[in-house]
Amino acid sequence: MYSILIVDDDMFSLRMAEEVLAEKYACSIAKSGSQAVTLLSKGVIPDLILLDIKMPEMDGYETLKAIREINNCKEVPVIFLTGINDTTSEIKGLQQGAVDFITKPFVKEILLARVERHILTSLHTRNNGEPELSKEATELKQLLSETEWEVTLYISKGLSNREIAEKMNYSYGYIKNMVAKIYEKLSVKNRRELRSYFGE
Repeated sequence: MYSILIVDDDMFSLRMAEEVLAEKYACSIAKSGSQAVTLLSKGVIPDLILLDIKMPEMDGYETLKAIREINNCKEVPVIFLTGINDTTSEIKGLQQGAVDFITKPFVKEILLARVERHILTSLHTRNNGEPELSKEATELKQLLSETEWEVTLYISKGLSNREIAEKMNYSYGYIKNMVAKIYEKLSVKNRRELRSYFGE
């Protein structure tokens, strides 16, 4: 299960985000920027960080700068989750290295979708184009051709057959047949079962 650190001085916002994300992720919380930096400095490195901007003593921008100076935190994706919604603040956050900017109150489905996308993108980058694989997923890879494995990775990211066909420049029918073949080879019944091998 992927892990997320949520940093916010507002307990209501903190609990709201934790409640939504805890359905899919292992969540830890920090009530201030300094608390987050202390936690990360001890080697507790999450797969993604959600960071508020407006916090006392150490705001989100200062916290992000400090995070980037910690070993093993330079590549961890940081998303600003904030009540500030002006363009200047968003641009500043992105320029300082945040991967996304989500305003509060957030929409549950949008938060989940963006968090998942940035975690998978980060893992692809850190693992030369492939997500970090569980032992089970590594064993599955050995059973498939290179093209079948590429399709399997797209399935693991939640893409539909039609979306996979568009990305790989194949016909929808060809991908549909290939997915059926992959299921047969791996002895799985559906997408949910297949994605369970990728940490879900």
